[in-house]
Amino acid sequence: MSTSSHPILLAALDLDGTLLNSNGEVSPCTQKVLSEASDRGVVVIPATGRPLASLPPVVAKQPWVHYALTSNGAAVWDLGGDPLGCVYSRYANAAEHETSQPECIVRRCFPVEKAREVYEAFQGLPGGLNLFSDGRALRDTAQQRFFDERFARLAAVKGTEAIQPNDGRFTILRDQSEWMSRHAHEVEKFCMFFHSAKEAQQYLPRFTAIEGVEVVQGAPDNIEVTAAGVNKGESLLALADHLGIPREATLAVGDSENDRAMLEKAGVAAVMANGMEQIRKLADIVSENDNDHDGVAEIFARLGL
Repeated sequence: MSTSSHPILLAALDLDGTLLNSNGEVSPCTQKVLSEASDRGVVVIPATGRPLASLPPVVAKQPWVHYALTSNGAAVWDLGGDPLGCVYSRYANAAEHETSQPECIVRRCFPVEKAREVYEAFQGLPGGLNLFSDGRALRDTAQQRFFDERFARLAAVKGTEAIQPNDGRFTILRDQSEWMSRHAHEVEKFCMFFHSAKEAQQYLPRFTAIEGVEVVQGAPDNIEVTAAGVNKGESLLALADHLGIPREATLAVGDSENDRAMLEKAGVAAVMANGMEQIRKLADIVSENDNDHDGVAEIFARLGL
């Protein structure tokens, strides 16, 4: 990769550790820079491993948000003029909110048998598993107990992962296995969190050994699986094609392994100062400031956006 001389027209921003600070916020400075870039014609999109329901409202409310790349690229959405309403449409308590229906531009789910194979590989592991489908995050009550405990741990420790409250954005199933028996063809992504990074590393080979899937870690204590060829990079280029934007005019900004594909495929790859060492090696630009000190705004300024 080399820094493109083509004006940037599409910028994809990872959330945790990149756009969001350690408090799960978009700073006023970064808000201003991104809004000004959008006013000048740059399409700025959140690019996240989360499903649509878990796109933080603080992001959905940003005036520059119109499209969203979710579930590590398994879905790309046109959120129209009401991004927050589109996010709320995937909440379990959607009736309590004003909602709008998004248009799904890209959807790439698992083949049925592959989804079942991956699901079986997760069974019996000591963690909490989310199933992502049609923009929703699906758990059962057993999984929710794990995430309640994890939420409490994260709340006590400052880190780059924004904490997500259980405010309706997670759909609680009666039984995950029962749901899988009927909806395996609808799975966008599997996402399991473990008690520690060491535990995640212990089980990672179980999934990298499965043929026909992509396996990444969005955080040291998690494992994320999508179908083969499904990643943030392919979906970034699919959206660029949809908008008539050449690859050379795309920018990706990230910090971790689940950003690797979009950093490799974008015209310009920018990595945060707090990014993983192996991810910083992919960068055309590495910010001097981290996600708590407007690193994204710095990158946009350096690129003249």
